[in-house]
Parts: sequence; structure tokens; C-alpha cells
Amino acid sequence: MPWLMAFVLVPRVRRRPHWQYRMVRVVDPVHRSPFGLWVLSRHADVTAALRSPHMGNNEDEADMSVLTPGPLKPFIKRQSEARVEGRFIEVIDQTMLFRDPPDHTRLRALVSKAFTPRRVEALTGRVQELVDELLEAPARRGRIELMNEFAYPLPAQVICELLGVPKEDERFIVSQAPALGTGLDPAPMRTPKSVAAANDATDALVDYLDGLIAERKRSPKDDLLSALIAAEESGESLSHDELISTILLLLVAGHETTANLIGNGTLALLRHPDQLLRLRTNDDPELDRSAVEELMRFDGPIQMVERITLDPVGIGNREIPAGRIVVCLTAAANRDPAVFANPDRLDLGRNPNPHVGFGGGAHFCLGAALARLEARIALGALARRFPRLRLVDPKPVWRPSFTIRGLQELPLALA
Repeated sequence: MPWLMAFVLVPRVRRRPHWQYRMVRVVDPVHRSPFGLWVLSRHADVTAALRSPHMGNNEDEADMSVLTPGPLKPFIKRQSEARVEGRFIEVIDQTMLFRDPPDHTRLRALVSKAFTPRRVEALTGRVQELVDELLEAPARRGRIELMNEFAYPLPAQVICELLGVPKEDERFIVSQAPALGTGLDPAPMRTPKSVAAANDATDALVDYLDGLIAERKRSPKDDLLSALIAAEESGESLSHDELISTILLLLVAGHETTANLIGNGTLALLRHPDQLLRLRTNDDPELDRSAVEELMRFDGPIQMVERITLDPVGIGNREIPAGRIVVCLTAAANRDPAVFANPDRLDLGRNPNPHVGFGGGAHFCLGAALARLEARIALGALARRFPRLRLVDPKPVWRPSFTIRGLQELPLALA
């Protein structure tokens, strides 16, 4: 399909992806693409794939030979070679993101203790303090570049404080995250350039973490990093490589997706002034919560997730062979009219709202509760503190990534 080719090859086409998602959902919802990938776009199919025990996350189980068909062979060959080379893949393959049970179960059980609803809710006061601090200087100036001054620093500070990263190192962590986020694109969609950037960022972060871990081993503290180190040294839960990769994943996933939820959500509200006014003038906490769910559904930061078929799997009256890469278009599923009435309409009070913005099944986003808390406080503060909030540039620049949908910058006037 020419439009699918354009979507893959031309970043500017991905600035407005939802009409393309609608097309694939209507024309060929269980689609075997020219790249050899299978693409799912209906809500029922995506949900089934995310929950299927016959699909995993370990890319080593994928048969890369099926990704080199016909005239696309040179392009796919470059992508496949880029996928298997470098530090980024070595480290990221150790994370729970690309592990299947029992390794995934073991790693997730260990880290999930830091993200229980009770522990997350206890962070409410601290998150509010950070929001107020970050907005203080922009409020005096009357303007803000939302992504770099607020959307990224807020979740970065939260996850860094949880882990025990010194405050003076937070900016360094933030600077490495975008390259790692792009590196998480499905294997055939990674370019040599994006993988090289991810490798460089990984090298820098691993060197940093080696030093921080050594320091914590000498002087443990009451933080998540010290707890993970203690588990590693017990010899039963984490290897040293798993410790490094787990911390790396938490540093990146802990703020990259939340930052883009805040950015995308703010832009969506500004483009739907009736809903922005609704949020601003309503002090019902339940509306704040449902607003985050709707903004995640409407234009969430994660556009797609990858699965590997471990066995032949029947989806939507088609059988997908074992060893195939399946791209689940969560953004398309989140606008499926079979599930969501008026799916292209932003409705902050939408109920029910069974979106798949946080994934599903065993790999449901571990930090969902924390992301919801941060976005709820951040978006509520922007809407209510700045009644004259408005766009400076009506066409902000989007990042070129496939998996992560986020803005490079979002300049706003506050007064």
C-alpha cells in the first residue's frame, strides 16, 4: 500500500497519523505488510494479541528472514543489520520489556513493589510541589517551552528521586532519553542513524550507572536503587547486567512516556478549547482522572507495541505463523468506532474508556499509576493556573519516531 510506504519512509507523513490508522483499520485490519510485519489495528484484535499467551516480547524468537521480501530487500536488510548491532540492543534485551516468562515475571515482581497504588498516591504532595516549582519562573516570564521546561523535567525528577539519582545529574538523564525512545521502534523500522544514537546514549548511561551503583554499594540509602542492588547481591533475583538494564528502563520509561502524555495532552486541550474550559472550571477530581484517560486514548505517547508469535496464532479470521513480528497499533485501536462512540471527538468525561494506551496483559505498563498521577496534577495546574494559556506556534514540530509520539518542542504563552 503506497500510504503505508509513505508512513514508514517519510517522517512528515507521521505528523497526522490517525487518518492512516483509520485506513488500515477499515481496509485491512489484520494486515501483512510489504515489510513482512503483521499489523493489527482493531481494538478487539490488539487486545487479544496483548493478552495472548502465544505471543511474546523476545525479539530473538522472531524469524528475521521473512523481513526481506522483493524490492524492499535492501532497505529491510539495512534495518535488520542495524537491529542486531550495538550496546543498546545488548542492554535493552536484558530488560523485562523484551523478556518472556519466567524471566519477565521475576523482574516485574521485584520492581513492581515500588509502584503499588498506595506508594504512588503517597507521592501526590511531592509531585504537586515539583509542578509548582517548575511553573514558577515561566509564570513570571509569561511564556514557557513546555517540553524542555516542564513536561520532561517533571517526571524525570520524580523517577530520579525514587531511584536516588542526585539532583545535579537529572539534566544528563533527560538529555539521553529521546534517543533511547526512538531505539524502541519495531525492529524493521529502526534506521542505522537512530540505532547509532541509541548506542551512544546507552554507552553514556551505562558508564554513569556503573559509577552510581558502585557508590550505592559503598553507602546504601533508602531508595529504589539501593533496594535493587540488595536484590542483586542476594544472587537470586538480579544479575548485574539485569540490574543495569532495569535501572536504564526505569529512567527512560519512567519519564519519556509521561513527558509526551503531558505534551500531547496539552496540545489536544488547546486545540479543543471547550474541553480545556471544562477542565479549568470543574474541580471534580474524578474529571481530572477521566481527562487523563481520555487524553491517553485520543493522542497517547505510545502509538504501537510489538509482539512475537511464539506459536501460530489466529487473529481476526487469519492465522499468523510462528516467529512473526506483530505490530499492534494501539493508537488505531484507541479510535476504533466499534468500541468508542465518536472516536475522533475529545470528551474528557468519556465513560467507559477501555483504551489500550498503557498496553495490556502481562506487559501492562508497570508505571501506569505514576504516569496518571503526574499527568493529572500537571495538566490540571496548567489549565487552572493559566486561564490565558495558548499556542505560540499552531503547527509544533513532532519527533520522527514510530513508537513514541511526542513533540520536539511546544512553546506556549501563559499570559
